Amino acid sequence: MQEIKKHFYQAILISVFTVIAGFAFKIFLADIIAKETLTLYYTAIDIFSFSLLILIGFRSSMVVAYAKTKKDESIINIFRYFVMGLVMFSWALVLPYLKHRVGIEIHYWYLVFTIISMSLYAYLTNQIAMYRLYSLMKRSTFLEPILGAIWFFIAYYIAHTSDLKSLFIMTIMSYLGLSVYIWTQKRKEIVEPKIKEVEMDSDTKAFLKNAVLSTVEFGSGIVMIYTAVFFLMHYYSIEELGDFQVVTKPVLMYMITLFVFPVFRFLLPELSKHHANRDIKAITHLQHWFYKFSFLISGSFVLLMIFYSEKFVSLAFKPEYHGAYLYLTHLSFFFIFIMLNAFQLSLIKASGAFAKALIIRVSGIGFFIATFYLTRLLYSESSVSVVFGLVVAYMGMYIFSFVEVRKIMRSLKSLT
Repeated sequence: MQEIKKHFYQAILISVFTVIAGFAFKIFLADIIAKETLTLYYTAIDIFSFSLLILIGFRSSMVVAYAKTKKDESIINIFRYFVMGLVMFSWALVLPYLKHRVGIEIHYWYLVFTIISMSLYAYLTNQIAMYRLYSLMKRSTFLEPILGAIWFFIAYYIAHTSDLKSLFIMTIMSYLGLSVYIWTQKRKEIVEPKIKEVEMDSDTKAFLKNAVLSTVEFGSGIVMIYTAVFFLMHYYSIEELGDFQVVTKPVLMYMITLFVFPVFRFLLPELSKHHANRDIKAITHLQHWFYKFSFLISGSFVLLMIFYSEKFVSLAFKPEYHGAYLYLTHLSFFFIFIMLNAFQLSLIKASGAFAKALIIRVSGIGFFIATFYLTRLLYSESSVSVVFGLVVAYMGMYIFSFVEVRKIMRSLKSLT
């Protein structure tokens, strides 16, 4: 138990550096690059990230399946097929959408290499998560903002490329650099499985089924954030969209990076092992520790946003981003539900109930959409209603996942 806590805390400390470095760099970009250009860039990266959700969603299933079967060849070969198919899909459909509908004025090849580099990075990070190469995982996380900043300065100040081109060069080259680093370091410990035909036995079929469910489940969680972006694009001005894209969403994603992603990287495998061993005491101990940790972190976040969010936005960003502090204050209140949901969904998936985890995630989208339109219809057309919709969505998911976790614990007790 102490070992997993150690990995969890170390991951947070490394993430603190990447968050501070990454956010400082975003502040720097907001100061030197036009708001509209920066908003279009982040929107394009969001759309690319959305198309890559299928790769990220595979991670939980890969970790659980490899821990149980050790059949890495079958797992990785299936994953390779999905990566190649996704790259072709994005090339055919996502890139034209960005060029002709979103209005990204940049050559096609910048977009092509962006999707390739991001896909390659996702492929390799899923592998090191599956093999539990925690040290390599931490080092690559540490290097990510550093490489990004280096490549931007090369493109913008040395090569003197345009604002938008510099941003895409930064993305392409940093992800390619990280991929090369992970590949070379991973080969020292793990031999890359050969490409071969997949034998569809019962374990492989179970992995594939859970991978699809996990992909849709994970994607459903991210869809809520992108639904917020869509609502802001559709119903409000680019100024309000910029407040959310450049300031609010990065803060939320940094908090998720710090305190939610480590749950899936470190606690999910541990919960899976304890559930398989029917070790109720270990699960309960881990649950009590994480709940205390969640209340400490989320409570501190709320207090900081209530008293300092307006001052923080005023000091860190240009005056045109001032309105973002209201979003930050409101979103801080529901972060506790994001943390608790992460743990509870991990336990639900560790029990093998991937379908129930998906239902819970989808219910959150339903809560969000219904709350947004009801709030807009009955109370206010303010853009803050978008954040309020997120609050209700995460509260609803917490209630559903809490009930399901109670069922799992009762089931374990009846088996012991």
